[in-house]
Amino acid sequence: MRRLLTILSVAAAFVGTASAQDRIVSLGGDLTEIIYALGEGDRVVGTDRDSRYPDDAAAKPKVGYVRRLSAEGVLSVEPDLVLISGAAGPETALAQIEASGVEIISLETEYTPQAILDKVGVVATALGREDAGETMKADLEKTIAAARRDVERVGISPSILFFASVPDGAPRAAGDETAAAGVIDMLGGTNVFAGRPGYNALSLEAAVAADPDIILVMTHHAEREGGIEAVRTHPALLLTTAAQEGRVFLVDQYSVMQFGPRTPQSVAELAEKIADALGE
Repeated sequence: MRRLLTILSVAAAFVGTASAQDRIVSLGGDLTEIIYALGEGDRVVGTDRDSRYPDDAAAKPKVGYVRRLSAEGVLSVEPDLVLISGAAGPETALAQIEASGVEIISLETEYTPQAILDKVGVVATALGREDAGETMKADLEKTIAAARRDVERVGISPSILFFASVPDGAPRAAGDETAAAGVIDMLGGTNVFAGRPGYNALSLEAAVAADPDIILVMTHHAEREGGIEAVRTHPALLLTTAAQEGRVFLVDQYSVMQFGPRTPQSVAELAEKIADALGE
């Protein structure tokens, strides 16, 4: 059986659910971190390739990428529960896993602090660890509130362009309905590509016209370009004031972009760096 859960359906969806699954495949670094934070890492028998924290999770058998799953890879570790975060696929692979009799719980979430708390609730309930989940949520609420105060304290409201490098393709900038947009919101910033969903082709003309205060880029995208200096001098960015003045910042794909338990504090730390660069 497959359950596609929106946040508001969480409480009702698990009534009567068996919570003793001992062989869990976690497909999503955010979910994997939550499982471990709940003290249930020993039940994980496989993860996706982007589940790299904590170290024990990184050492678990890898069954593929969330968006390019192989049913054979997932079923090879003999799970009795598969937890999926985000837009998993392809659909044919999910159908094959479901047809095998393995339960699939697939979460649809938003890129917000509240979504992090809600994911904790889903995972804790699925694992029969509701009490531990409530404790973890209470701790996270304190972290989120402290992180929000940190962002407000530094007093930044910059315009931000989130740069994305594409292998063998034109560069892109993050618009609405992306994890990047969620990070920008948490920073108290303005996305210069707001109003356009997804990742949009980025030209030098568009970048110069946007003239962002700050440019953000994921660490592995910067590495793909040859490092942060290569991003600063990228043909699509080199004439922007932010690039010329060195206001280009790396964003970790895992601790920030997965919207897991580490995201709030990581965003607060990024806000401090941005405030220093802007002299605020």
